[in-house]
Amino acid sequence: MFARLSHLLLAALAAASIVSADPSADEEVRAFIAREGAAVRSLNFGRRQAASSQTRHLRPTYDEEPVTRRSKRDITPPDVGQVADFGGQDPQPIRNGNGDTFLANSNHEIDAQNPDNVAAPTTDAGTVPNLKWSFSLSHTRLLKGGWVREQTITDLPPSKDLAAAEIRLSPNAYRELHWHRVAEWGYILNGTGRISAIDESGRSYISDVKGPLNGTDPDIYYFPPGVPHSIQALDQGLEILLIFTDGNFDASGTTFMLSDWLAHTPLEVVAQNLGVNTSVLANIPQKDPYILESTVPPPSLGHAADQEVADPAGHVPSPYVFHIGQQEKTVAPGGGGWVKIQDSVTNFPVSKLLASALVVVEPNGLRELHWHVNDEWLYVISGHGRATAFPGGSSARTFDFQPGDTAVFPISYGHYVKNLSPTEPLIFLELFKSDRFVDFTATQWLALMPRQVVADLLKVPVSVVESFAKEKQIIVA
Repeated sequence: MFARLSHLLLAALAAASIVSADPSADEEVRAFIAREGAAVRSLNFGRRQAASSQTRHLRPTYDEEPVTRRSKRDITPPDVGQVADFGGQDPQPIRNGNGDTFLANSNHEIDAQNPDNVAAPTTDAGTVPNLKWSFSLSHTRLLKGGWVREQTITDLPPSKDLAAAEIRLSPNAYRELHWHRVAEWGYILNGTGRISAIDESGRSYISDVKGPLNGTDPDIYYFPPGVPHSIQALDQGLEILLIFTDGNFDASGTTFMLSDWLAHTPLEVVAQNLGVNTSVLANIPQKDPYILESTVPPPSLGHAADQEVADPAGHVPSPYVFHIGQQEKTVAPGGGGWVKIQDSVTNFPVSKLLASALVVVEPNGLRELHWHVNDEWLYVISGHGRATAFPGGSSARTFDFQPGDTAVFPISYGHYVKNLSPTEPLIFLELFKSDRFVDFTATQWLALMPRQVVADLLKVPVSVVESFAKEKQIIVA
């Protein structure tokens, strides 16, 4: 009994002696281990920091640097809502003396991309749901001839009107013949391709599409609900941002693949319908391939007519493709950039369920305070930005954006989008499930209201109200 107790006491003393020096160097501990052998060799005197992976949810130790020495960098006064600057160190949840450093681990790379999640401006308040999703967080489906990744309502629940996907087609590969219950809109991110379709009257359409070549803006296309179509990459390959007019795009009954349909229809019925022998159809894919590699390269860019099939019904009267590069830009009166708007009322008649805008905000510029009568879906093409969403009720939340990020500002949410770079433009898309682009802007509204009413509300001189711009600034320098 006494011997066992002494063993336990010595083991406890050995464990308690763990300091910066190796405890096994202690003479008494070495003698104890040599004497008792295997009975105590399972004790681990190694320091936790030496482990190959850091443990979590345990009381941390700070041998190298006490907690009190960790940086508590604050906002450089005055705090007017600027992005927190952590001085090149890992972001910490501290602002104006509130908060404190992380004691446990955090994903500092994600924190650095989202400083307003870590140390939000003091104007943020209330409970606002997450309105942002990055395509980098989406699962990428790898296929023979390309890949695809999606953002649906399961990723971004507030985005009820629209879902999105990024798709990459290898050179000459094509998206198989299919149609949707909803409308499809595409923005050519890069490369070149060819689309083909027919309308409900059997009128055909074929056209080449291209990304931003030689400094020009890219093409967009639109397929109305139910229009069967295909998309093929040309020799450069093709990458597209796809938008669909239902946030729950993955729901059953939304997308229909031709090969999938034929594989699940009795072969004799298919043969009778097509007017061929059943033996001809022996190799119909039994599982839809989604993307296929071409067995014969298509004609090169600019030669879509070489693939055109003579159609007794003629051609689709309203083109499914819109060339943004041929559209005049609207230079913002506010001097901070320009915008190009596409909708069925103004210039893209076939696009009756989707309105869009390509927005370029110059360095340090600001897409002015505004709101819409439909949900706005946003996609960042390049640059780094910031936006605050205001849902009313004394609530607000600020988000940070990088290329490939998406966001949704629900109907009537007040917001802005600011370019955070002093040297690079911020380029993004605004999309709406609507036949036309509509927005209301704060400055124009205030400028056109009775001046004393505005002055009393904002507690500023009438002369300040008189200086407000009476036309939409769109983007402010």
